[in-house]
Amino acid sequence: MIDHLDAKMIEILKKDSRRPFVEIAQILKVSEGTVRSRVRKMVDDGVIKGFTIKTSSKNVKAILEVRIDVNTDCDRIAEDLANYDGVTEVFEVTGDQDIVAIVDVESSPQLNDIIEKVRHYESVLSTRTRLILKEHFGDE
Repeated sequence: MIDHLDAKMIEILKKDSRRPFVEIAQILKVSEGTVRSRVRKMVDDGVIKGFTIKTSSKNVKAILEVRIDVNTDCDRIAEDLANYDGVTEVFEVTGDQDIVAIVDVESSPQLNDIIEKVRHYESVLSTRTRLILKEHFGDE
């Protein structure tokens, strides 16, 4: 379970995973050792699953929404999709669509290849793709 201080640390690290613990400690008015030990504990406990970077690229980025048959287990399709080259994130969601994936590839044909792979599942009823035109990152 995380507390308010852990949540603040996560918020800071989500915006800049390379921010030094000393700076985080200054912002939160705690010691650097407190930040270090809490981050280590959150990693050990699986609260923080990894640190990542954001890139600015000329790639084709898209949101791929997948609707599947109600009698199908979403997990298998979502896990397969998460392992496709170019798929950076996969979520099972509520609403009209069942799975949403973020795709970051070098070209439109590569995006189309992913869409076609997904459409080959018998249980996939439809896909909807939205190209990402512009990204916005907070506090940069």
